[in-house]
Amino acid sequence: MKRNDKEGIGGWIVVYVIGSIPLLMAYSMGLSGWFFEYPVGLMLAIFILLALPLLLVLRRSPKAPQWNIAALWITAALMILRSISVMLFPMSGDDAPPPRGDELLAVAQPLGAIVAVALGWAIAWTQYFKNSVRVRNTFC
Repeated sequence: MKRNDKEGIGGWIVVYVIGSIPLLMAYSMGLSGWFFEYPVGLMLAIFILLALPLLLVLRRSPKAPQWNIAALWITAALMILRSISVMLFPMSGDDAPPPRGDELLAVAQPLGAIVAVALGWAIAWTQYFKNSVRVRNTFC
């Protein structure tokens, strides 16, 4: 009896799980506040919440693909909203003047990259979860 090589937690599924961890950490930092002034407890709580769908993958839950696709898009939407909020409501001291156009442009470039990564990650892995033979064999 030949074993199916396209089944189980392996291949691109491992890449997804391992690659998601640093991204989710960055997302949780961004969602909990500025990178150097964020509340650690809130950041950890957001990280755990965002990482729960990965646990479903590792446990081979039949609902893991649907939960992960939903989490990918919810996270991408939250990162877009967070980026927009940084542009519309920049953090500054009480007596600091509002940011100038060149300062906003300097902030917009890294925020655009963050949004692009979030959307790219969601698009790529949504396609994988919907079309992969390994996903179909492992979770269905």
